[in-house]
Amino acid sequence: MLPTVEMMLWAIHHATTLLFGVFASAALCGIEINRRHVLELVMVGAVAGCAFGLANAVGGELFARQVYPLVVHLPLVIYLCARYRLSPLLVMLGVTSAYLSCQFSNWMGIAALTATDSQIAYYAARIITTAVVFAILLHWASDIGPRLAVKSPTELEILLILPLVYYIFDYATNVYTLFHSGSVVTVEFLAFALCAFYLMFLAVYLREYEAKEIAERERWMLATRDSAAIKELEAWRQSGRELSVLRHDMRHFLRGLAALIEEGRIDEALERIDELCETNDRTAVRRYCANDTVNIVLSSFSSDINRNGITADLRAAVPESVHVADVDLFSVLSNALDNAIVAASAAPQGKRFVDLDLRCEDGQLLLLVSNTLGRPPRMVDGMPVAGHTGHGFGTKSIKLAVERMNGNCQFRINGDRFELRAVM
Repeated sequence: MLPTVEMMLWAIHHATTLLFGVFASAALCGIEINRRHVLELVMVGAVAGCAFGLANAVGGELFARQVYPLVVHLPLVIYLCARYRLSPLLVMLGVTSAYLSCQFSNWMGIAALTATDSQIAYYAARIITTAVVFAILLHWASDIGPRLAVKSPTELEILLILPLVYYIFDYATNVYTLFHSGSVVTVEFLAFALCAFYLMFLAVYLREYEAKEIAERERWMLATRDSAAIKELEAWRQSGRELSVLRHDMRHFLRGLAALIEEGRIDEALERIDELCETNDRTAVRRYCANDTVNIVLSSFSSDINRNGITADLRAAVPESVHVADVDLFSVLSNALDNAIVAASAAPQGKRFVDLDLRCEDGQLLLLVSNTLGRPPRMVDGMPVAGHTGHGFGTKSIKLAVERMNGNCQFRINGDRFELRAVM
């Protein structure tokens, strides 16, 4: 029979270790440790403690340790998955990481026992260490837990390898004694597991880092395209203003031409006429609807449409003022038409068509762009994938601009046509 003090410390040690495991597992899964959750987790710990105590009373401490995963860890995993609708991978990572963290108190207890040869010192050291580690881990987990909760399954699998391997190794050697603790295989197994974990972690880390670099580069390119769209829209507006001024001052322009002709400077007069015609062609804005931005975009692509032998039907019914920003509307329309013209140009002669219908209904802009194409693009997650590096940013720009307008868009292949539908 254990002395009374030692028995009390034994009970406190197991209770604190059990509660540490329950709360640390929950915190590492991203569960907020508030008053309601604390009461629930204490109840879970109490039920698990009763199950452990029953196993200890029935079969002794060794038997209780052997069935510990079945009476404590497995029910805890099931509870956290069911109660908080968490991924089993995340919960297993939280439980095994909490178990791994118990080794701090285990080592301190063994150190105290070695130094004093006293079970009281062993349990006291473990209780104190558990309390200190719990305070530190709870503060640390409040930051890392929510981050783990949004990791991909692949990342969780890699992070789970080390604590899971240690969990299995510790129970296999210290509880079930499946391996002889002094064998070379047993001693070297942890080094093997750590090397495997490191290499797998490095591979995943580099892949994720590369994906983030690509995403960052794409964000920069999309931002650059938006900036270019703003400048292009302003350039069109400025050209329109200049042409309006020139038309207003046409009388002075004609008098200048007459003076050049009278002076015999025919070539210079013809050059000025050519400049005027070029400026007029370049900046002529056809009126499709009451909205200037829409008129500018549709007019700006007319020369590209004609040059590529495309038959286009561009329809717009948009009021002068709309609820979306000019730059976003310009970005969506210009990228949509640019993509449609490029795709239609790859179709055989006589089968190059681009249709655009933009209208305002019930306070929303409805856009449909349909075009023929040469080779249908590959679709991944509802987005066309470019066949060449550096392409494919047009559709991403459209999606980004539509999302900025709190709208949604859809890309699809319909027969021999590619369609864009957007609600903005």
